[in-house]
Amino acid sequence: MSSEETDKNELELIEKESPKEVEKRDDTDKRENLESDSSLEESLFSQESLYKQVDDSEIKRAISEMNEADLQRNETFKRSKFPKSAIKKHISSIIGQAVNPNMIIAVAGLSKVFVGEMVEEAKKIQQEMNDDGALLPSHIHEAYRRLCRKIPNMKLNNKAPWA
Repeated sequence: MSSEETDKNELELIEKESPKEVEKRDDTDKRENLESDSSLEESLFSQESLYKQVDDSEIKRAISEMNEADLQRNETFKRSKFPKSAIKKHISSIIGQAVNPNMIIAVAGLSKVFVGEMVEEAKKIQQEMNDDGALLPSHIHEAYRRLCRKIPNMKLNNKAPWA
């Protein structure tokens, strides 16, 4: 039997069904869809919790391997934030209109991540130069230069921003 004949037979059966039978069939279909949706939802939540467990274990492992100075730097990074008023002023001066609060939060978060990457790169440069103590402007400048080369779509000026 071809698929067209099967479809015709199903249509004839559906046309012959009473309204109660149709309602019963629809309820069964809805229950099946709900069961499949709930199993899909459970699957997604279990995968999400699995990823969260892996992330948490990696974070715990990384924190346990940190020395005292790195732990203090990590805590300082977590507590630090850019003032929303300054971010709002800067964005509105660029785009010339009111700024969505979600945009402010996003830009503040991205700024924090960028500064964190700058400091991390500057610490690597400090170790390469065998320097101790606080980061020097030369470490920050070199870190900025390296990040400009590494980050895609970052506009490079011909001259250094600090010159």
